[in-house]
Amino acid sequence: MIESRPWERRYPPALKNYQLAPELLLGNLAKLPELLSERYGDSAAFTVVLPNGLTADLSFRQVHALSDQFAAWLIHEQKMQAGEVVAIQLPNSLHYPVAVLGAWKAGLIVTNVNPLYTEREVRNQLADSGARLLIACDLFVERAVPVVQELGVPLLTTSLGDFFAPEVGRAIAAQAGVDANGLPCFVDALALGARLALTAYRANPVALYQYTGGTTGRSKGAVLTHANLQAVLQMAEDYITGFGMHFEPGDVILTVPPLYHIFAFNFNFLLLYRSGGRNLLIPNPRPLSNLQPAFEQFPVRWMTGVDTLFAGLLAEPWLQANPPQLKAAVSGGTALRPATGERWRALAGQILEGYGLTESSCFVAFNPPGEHCRPGTVGLPLPGCDVLLRDADGKACAPGEPGELLIRGPHVVGSYLNRPDENREAFYDGWFNTGDIAVMDEQGYLRIVDRKKDLILVSGFNVYPNEVEDVLAEHPDVAEVAVVGVPDDSTGEAIRAFVALRSAGVSAEQLILHCRERLTAYKVPRQILFREQLPKSPVGKILRAELRAEQ
Repeated sequence: MIESRPWERRYPPALKNYQLAPELLLGNLAKLPELLSERYGDSAAFTVVLPNGLTADLSFRQVHALSDQFAAWLIHEQKMQAGEVVAIQLPNSLHYPVAVLGAWKAGLIVTNVNPLYTEREVRNQLADSGARLLIACDLFVERAVPVVQELGVPLLTTSLGDFFAPEVGRAIAAQAGVDANGLPCFVDALALGARLALTAYRANPVALYQYTGGTTGRSKGAVLTHANLQAVLQMAEDYITGFGMHFEPGDVILTVPPLYHIFAFNFNFLLLYRSGGRNLLIPNPRPLSNLQPAFEQFPVRWMTGVDTLFAGLLAEPWLQANPPQLKAAVSGGTALRPATGERWRALAGQILEGYGLTESSCFVAFNPPGEHCRPGTVGLPLPGCDVLLRDADGKACAPGEPGELLIRGPHVVGSYLNRPDENREAFYDGWFNTGDIAVMDEQGYLRIVDRKKDLILVSGFNVYPNEVEDVLAEHPDVAEVAVVGVPDDSTGEAIRAFVALRSAGVSAEQLILHCRERLTAYKVPRQILFREQLPKSPVGKILRAELRAEQ
């Protein structure tokens, strides 16, 4: 008989028989800024750090006051009704927490829009979500204006210089080289909202329409409730503290991943904010030297990122010369290469790999800190999260057997927006089918093998791209790698690897030999193609789908 929750045997006593307080699931995050304002007052909550080292802050008290002003403007000037949708298309900036929290105070639903989206992608998301307002940075107004004019959606613009001293703000705007004059702007809305009365916060159960990627097909809006978010934040905090690590007031977290992505939204923004932490917001992390001022000016204790970010930082001489003194780095969004993890631990301390999805409000499993961390896995499921692995016949998998990963819990969404067919496929019997292939060991540690749709079939044998990528990434000359399957007359599919090199000199033949020494024959790439860099999402995930589409 297969044990239903083997991971609980690894839990410390504080996590045994875990139960969320029922009243937690009835709460609303709109009330959070007032509570934190009373608790942490004038302590800095958010700090934007520009590449030239200039900074601007918002305290917990200011975030509360400004989000009140924005809520008043939304209700009284925009005449928005509870349950309507605000689209937010912003980089990591001080406007972001004010806009999100203000929208929630007004009883509205937020939908995060990727600033790098094309006009077509923005149009599709605004139309699908039913957005009644778009907040966009002035850097993106050229793409935003035609869309909002076509859809009849009001536009509110922001500038990175808004919260700096006036002369500095004008210089930042001039350097950006954009002209948003004549368009309604965020700071004017705040000023008007300051003169309007906000007598009470409006409640609405739905917090987010969070769209899932859209890089491999039509983007879907996951419906995240305040209850989902409240649950996952408490589960994550209880898990980390249960294993002896604590979020302390004043802890500084470096926020490089975009806040519009569910990873940074929940871990950096909400989790650290509600713990009294300080978010260092990086509007543009490219080139990676843009991060140097943040590390030099602030005692960074936490940071989040994906494999490509950590691998890139390890190559930066300034970081090698003065590595940060972190409590932990947290890796998510895509698999952490073993070579990257080993090098980071040697230079900067523990890096904790986790796993989650938009549909799980970010978190499913997470590596415990300290001695319980298992590199090469994504850790143990969070307390309150049920996990099930099923084989191709729908039967539960034994330890060590790969199977499709299903999850359930109070943090898992109940549906996609406007997608009845996909809802029927993804949600059934109280479980959500992630589409990922995973293995669980006898101790309950999970390892994500690969996406089901990325599985390569070579002569009837299953090949998981991650395994081949890990081997290629071990080669000292390989900086980035992605593996895909391509049609082949003799084997059904063949393995093609795309590689970006740290330095020239290694040949495709040498890399293939490297693989032959470490992999069984059917897993060895048939072809290796070199690229200066591989295509990535804004979060840093390498886009296999784009590479797969190449002929």
